[in-house]
Amino acid sequence: MAEWTHRPHTPSGGLMDRRRFLQGAAAASLLPLLGSRLLAPAWARAPLGALRSRVRPGDRGWPTPAQWEELRQAVGGRLIEVHVPSALQTCLKAPGSAACQAVFAELRNPFYVGDQPGLTQSSGWYRAWTSRPSVYAVAASNAADVVAAVDFARRHNLRLVVKGGGHSYQGTSDAPDSLLVWTRRMNAIALHDAFVGQGCEGQQAPHPAVSVAAGAMWADAYHAVTTQAGRYVQGGGCTSVGVAGLVQSGGFGSFSKNYGTAAAGLLEAEIVTADGAVRIANACTNPDLFWGIKGGGGGSLGVVTRLTLRTRELPEQFGGTSAKIRATSATAFRALIDRFVDFYAEHLLNPHWGEQIKLDPDHTLHISMVSQGLDSTQAQAVWQPFFDWVAQSPHDYALVETPSIGSGPARRWWDVAWREQHVAGFDD
Repeated sequence: MAEWTHRPHTPSGGLMDRRRFLQGAAAASLLPLLGSRLLAPAWARAPLGALRSRVRPGDRGWPTPAQWEELRQAVGGRLIEVHVPSALQTCLKAPGSAACQAVFAELRNPFYVGDQPGLTQSSGWYRAWTSRPSVYAVAASNAADVVAAVDFARRHNLRLVVKGGGHSYQGTSDAPDSLLVWTRRMNAIALHDAFVGQGCEGQQAPHPAVSVAAGAMWADAYHAVTTQAGRYVQGGGCTSVGVAGLVQSGGFGSFSKNYGTAAAGLLEAEIVTADGAVRIANACTNPDLFWGIKGGGGGSLGVVTRLTLRTRELPEQFGGTSAKIRATSATAFRALIDRFVDFYAEHLLNPHWGEQIKLDPDHTLHISMVSQGLDSTQAQAVWQPFFDWVAQSPHDYALVETPSIGSGPARRWWDVAWREQHVAGFDD
């Protein structure tokens, strides 16, 4: 199987291997202790005491009601108190109640979490963190609102967190006793025929691109770019994930083997840094900041307010393959895994295929993969040898879910109205 190697670029454009990168990161963590903060740009400096301790409710220095009201006025009334929906609290006390069942019905909507400032997609992995909402949130509608929130947090030494889609599995989209910048209302999208980054005139070839505000989710981006404009932008497979968070986390997606990561398609970002300045970051302007945004994690270097991503020609076909195969014994399951790994290396390790395979403790192999650039006949031909192998051992394997292999117009892949009309069972 081919090995993919990531080699980070230094801000100066040179290559840095993984060991040097990690050694540099370790050394960088010692800089404050060595008094080397002067090496950092102005936007990256902060008082060391402030980094050690933030003001919390009840502490001396916590903003007064009058000061919170000043912030509310500064952001046009868009400062809100954050609460977990009361019905969720009801579920803890009465899980079988009608109110609790109503909440579960809401949670079946994958966009519900992103539309609630007090909710996150996960409550923490292995008790590494607990999902606890911020005290207040600025429901930002523009970069000026973000600047006001950042300045307020800096003046009062408050912890500041950022939430877009709420999918951070590291717990970075909420924090107790903090001020939240909630970007969900910032969802404007604009298409460009020939985008050139600020300061890159004459240095960078123009690219078709899309500018996406920080609160947009991939469903919004795909609708604008693919369904409406007939182009493709590399993003995530889960459409309820926020665009900004995925890009800042690297952004591996369904078709990354062909188009690269979401971060690789980033041409420019607008970001509010800790000093309250609105900065442009691209390959020509603030290139070090631009480099860090493409994988540093959402909110790590500032609050991103807008991203501009390269768009690509759309292939004619997108498709999907799904199946569930259950082995009758542990020995047969190991043989199934071995066969699939070999099959993957021979037939699926190429730019046409993406997404996932899942293995369950009950000896079940779940196949849930997507394809690009193949019609249904071509996709079925790819999978035929594998399912023929399974069929040769009926005593060892059973199809829990009959294989489904098909393709359709790529432009309609995220077109909900079209799929409801043309894809059987789509709206079940």
